Amino acid sequence: MAYKVGVLFFYLSLIITLGACNLPAQRNAGAPDLVATITAQALLLQSPFPETVADTPLPQFTSTITPTATPSVLTVTVSQNTNCRSGPGKDYDVVDELLIGETAEVVGKNTANNYWIIKRQSGSGTCWLWGQYSAVSGDTSALTELVPLSTTAPSPTATAQEQGDVEIGLAAPQNLVANKICIPVAGPKFRYNGVIIWGDVNDYEDGYHIYLNGGLFGTVAENATSFPLPGLVLAPGTPIKMGVEAFNDAGTSTKKEIIITCP
Repeated sequence: MAYKVGVLFFYLSLIITLGACNLPAQRNAGAPDLVATITAQALLLQSPFPETVADTPLPQFTSTITPTATPSVLTVTVSQNTNCRSGPGKDYDVVDELLIGETAEVVGKNTANNYWIIKRQSGSGTCWLWGQYSAVSGDTSALTELVPLSTTAPSPTATAQEQGDVEIGLAAPQNLVANKICIPVAGPKFRYNGVIIWGDVNDYEDGYHIYLNGGLFGTVAENATSFPLPGLVLAPGTPIKMGVEAFNDAGTSTKKEIIITCP
């Protein structure tokens, strides 16, 4: 048994010695270390990938919002108290009024008849305001042209002026009298002198027409209350007729007349 073990040990030592003799004396310094290279590549493959730098997002440009202009509110005032009707003319019902010092919002226009459509001062809805004494603030070019919805139409013969509408109609002059002076002249005749006087009871007149013997003789401004006699030289007892009426763009009042004689 001891013999067999010794023989086996001998052969093993021989194999190791022969193997050592076949190894190269030293590794070629210039040759690449194949094992190290493979090992490094393996380690590289096994290691996690390096973190990539996140792309910087491009700036997002938002469109600029152009603010919508708020439409300005158009308003109207009046220089005379003025009715506001259901349509453009005196044939339409009065549903409201706009007084001096008040302001109303304008929502439409009716150029053909010179009316503004406004929001009512009392109650809801709109009404039609005559433009004769009206002053609108702002640009009215964009206002909608409106036509009356009512089935009640103005008179076919009415004109734009006759459709004018103020708070009260023009009243006839009141208490017309003549303060005459009869001046004797050769003939014998008399020169008519003096004035006629009346009461001004209107707030909306543009003036007064003065008539002599039925024909238009003169005109005076609003709020006038007198006019001189014409200074005619006539025979005693010859009458003259003087008349007075108020007027504005809407029309005229009833004419008041007086007969004057000298002496």
